[in-house]
Amino acid sequence: MGSPVDELCLVCHERDDGKVKWLKCLKCKLGGHSTCTRMTGLKSNASEVNWVCDPCALVINSEVHLREEINVMKSDIIEIKNMLKDIRLPENLQNSVMAALPALTDGVTLAVEEAVSAQSGQVEKDGMNWAEVVSRSRKRKRTQKNKNLLIIKAKGSKKAVDMKKEVEELLSDVQIMDSKFTNKGNIVINLESEEKRNAAQNKLHEVGNLIVSNGKRWDPKIMVCNVARNEDKESLIEEIIVRNNLESIDGVMNKMKIVSERPAVGGTVHYVLKCDPEVRARIHGMNDKLKLKWGVHQVYDRYFPLLCYHCLKFGHKSDSCQCKVKGHAPHCYKCAGQHEGRSCQSDVRKCFNCAASKRQSEHSVSSLSCPIFTSEVNRIRLNTNHGF
Repeated sequence: MGSPVDELCLVCHERDDGKVKWLKCLKCKLGGHSTCTRMTGLKSNASEVNWVCDPCALVINSEVHLREEINVMKSDIIEIKNMLKDIRLPENLQNSVMAALPALTDGVTLAVEEAVSAQSGQVEKDGMNWAEVVSRSRKRKRTQKNKNLLIIKAKGSKKAVDMKKEVEELLSDVQIMDSKFTNKGNIVINLESEEKRNAAQNKLHEVGNLIVSNGKRWDPKIMVCNVARNEDKESLIEEIIVRNNLESIDGVMNKMKIVSERPAVGGTVHYVLKCDPEVRARIHGMNDKLKLKWGVHQVYDRYFPLLCYHCLKFGHKSDSCQCKVKGHAPHCYKCAGQHEGRSCQSDVRKCFNCAASKRQSEHSVSSLSCPIFTSEVNRIRLNTNHGF
């Protein structure tokens, strides 16, 4: 079953491309790719197999159990009624007890209904749908496996399937824990330990027709706040190194680079620097503060994700956007309309990604209240090597 045009997979935030099956929970109506939901064994769509996600199944099972309890209690109350008929009680007392039993049944039923409703509402309130559960588990596994990864790319036009066979033959004596293909035709393999990864890397380097690199985490980016503007970026880095005693780090001048700047109050700017993990650890040891000519400046980690302002997807810029190449209309990052965000005159704030995922969308795409944006920020944070 294909997904609607405006619906995104709540695991990978991509639309249905028709290459894999699209599943939708019959209870919470949330959908996603079968590969993302780890349900690749299904041979038909979700509606044909009456599929529900695990959290919803938990609610349904709890509801069934509670309703069974209600039926048991009702049968007990019927037995009590029959017993009371055989017992000689004053007429007014017997009438009072008989009148109270239906009210007791209704009260128990209402309490159970409220419990079921509260449990179902708590699942929705906490956002613990199947997509986020899978996404969180994948993040944990990614951080555990990251240090033992190898990324393999062919130098020529060799197909990824053929390259994978060649790699498996070359590393037949090494246990490969996991392997997968990337969108760019590369292969990522995960090995049992760092020593086996290094041995496999050296062995693959000897082949000559493969490009092999470690699955290293990214270098950190930091933002130095409220700095007086300096047109000479190299002299500013030299000043940071000298005044903060960073000369003891080997090649420190090549381990720091100003990548962008943002205007701040009083004519100052916030400088965003990309640095080495060793440099970041040293700055962290100085309470995240840097001394410069005119005072001490606060330092923060910078995790802003790469966002395409044409299709509003993460991971690429608008210059390389395939939607732009195919002639698709842009989407506004402010109001989600089909126009460029820089020309938007609307005061309405609506997130295109959240609206497509049927979430609360009264915010912009890069707002900190956007769950999709914050998940990208957390992904960058988890994959950044801070050095401490």
